[in-house]
Amino acid sequence: MGHHSCCNQQKVKRGLWSPEEDEKLVRYITTHGYGCWSEVPEKAGLQRCGKSCRLRWINYLRPDIRRGRFSPEEEKLIISLHAIVGNRWAHIASHLPGRTDNEIKNYWNSWIKKKIRKAPAAPNVTTTSTRAPA
Repeated sequence: MGHHSCCNQQKVKRGLWSPEEDEKLVRYITTHGYGCWSEVPEKAGLQRCGKSCRLRWINYLRPDIRRGRFSPEEEKLIISLHAIVGNRWAHIASHLPGRTDNEIKNYWNSWIKKKIRKAPAAPNVTTTSTRAPA
């Protein structure tokens, strides 16, 4: 995976976000909205690319993000939706308010997929006669 084209054109910071950078991004977006993501870093005073700002906002800083463990109901919904739509994480996330597609994908790959593999197969149920031999 390479870097986004905007990262090659200008000197941008990579790696972990500092609390100060988070604060600048949150302050800018809550005041002005995000509009065009490629313009956000410069207007917010950040040395990041627009893609990095977008992903940081969507996956970590949005105020409506739900954090913490997935409930059993959420897990069942993820499993049933995955059976229907496959790895379309954004579509699945649209049915789980406050959860991000990235968080759901990570949860699927680290927990649910393994749990499903370990689950014993349903036993073959055969109908047998309970009459004693004659």
